[in-house]
Amino acid sequence: MRQYHKISSVYTWKGKVENQNEYLALFKTTKKPINSKKELKKLHPYDVPEIAEINVESINQPYMKWLVDSTN
Repeated sequence: MRQYHKISSVYTWKGKVENQNEYLALFKTTKKPINSKKELKKLHPYDVPEIAEINVESINQPYMKWLVDSTN
């Protein structure tokens, strides 16, 4: 599953402050697709894309079951 959100990003790149619109993409999945981060990096147009993993320590079981069923 994925969600996209338009955001304004301010960052330093090659010594200059940059300000541009970007899209934040959130992908909800289980730990199973371990190659996903490598594939995203290959497909992303940025030299240094932000690809982060959020480990969930607590989640309600009905949602977890649905997530596992939906992503397998």
